[in-house]
Amino acid sequence: MEQYEIIQAILGSLPIFFIFIVFVIVKNFKWSYRYPIVVIFGWVVIFFSTIVLQEYSFYYAPTKKIAEEVANSDGASVAFSYLFGWGYALVLMLVMDITHKTYLYLSKKYLSSKKSYNK
Repeated sequence: MEQYEIIQAILGSLPIFFIFIVFVIVKNFKWSYRYPIVVIFGWVVIFFSTIVLQEYSFYYAPTKKIAEEVANSDGASVAFSYLFGWGYALVLMLVMDITHKTYLYLSKKYLSSKKSYNK
């Protein structure tokens, strides 16, 4: 992979990374506070990372042809992230929350069975 493609992949995965960090910070909050915080922060991160990715793809394109293709794109990714970035953040939050709750349940079940076995 070229450096251009690697940086594009990193910029594309930044929203997931930042939403995970926010999730870790607010995971012990009450759900009525946790979800709005993640949705609002996630929407902002997703929207601006989409803009940064598109700007990077245009200004640092390895060839003039790629830069022209990016410039002539319809901008649907930016419009989608503006309108539905909150939904994407909510889905990521739900996946992280379900994963966390499953981990807690399984670790609690595993630890409780180990205690009863050791008695």
